[in-house]
Amino acid sequence: MTELLGRHLVGPILLSRTMAIRTQLKDTIDRSFAETSLLVVSDSYVGSLLASNIDAEETHLVTDTDRVAAQTRNSVRTTVGDVTAVETLNVVTDATVAVVALQRDRQTLLVAQLLRTQFEVDTIVILLNDPERREAFDHVATSIVCVSTCLSAELNNTLEQVLPELPSHS
Repeated sequence: MTELLGRHLVGPILLSRTMAIRTQLKDTIDRSFAETSLLVVSDSYVGSLLASNIDAEETHLVTDTDRVAAQTRNSVRTTVGDVTAVETLNVVTDATVAVVALQRDRQTLLVAQLLRTQFEVDTIVILLNDPERREAFDHVATSIVCVSTCLSAELNNTLEQVLPELPSHS
């Protein structure tokens, strides 16, 4: 059971992971502002899916990949460039909520710090890849979503559904 996304095949695990992350991020955004201007900074399809599926007043995706930008729906504004450059991030100065979902935690930390200090974004949701780095993000992120935790929970749920019940060893 897979879904074709553009020219890329996305498996059920990635879709489940994306949906779990989307739910956590949407809960944070819904609690934050009635009229949300959402900035998604991402170098992966998680960002384009999130930007396309969140019902914010205004959504802008900043990415470093044309292929990721091409996966968003037409109502999402996109900017392609160096996601760690102030000049690239400067295109969105009115964001009330930012989601930073990069594949490298160091870049995620840099972008979150820039959004907090240079653009005064109050609500920053981070997608963290390595749970051991959580402390480094506590001071800059409003909410942290750990990829490892989400993915392991989804894999566990999937395994519980697909594996036959094991006989009890009494």
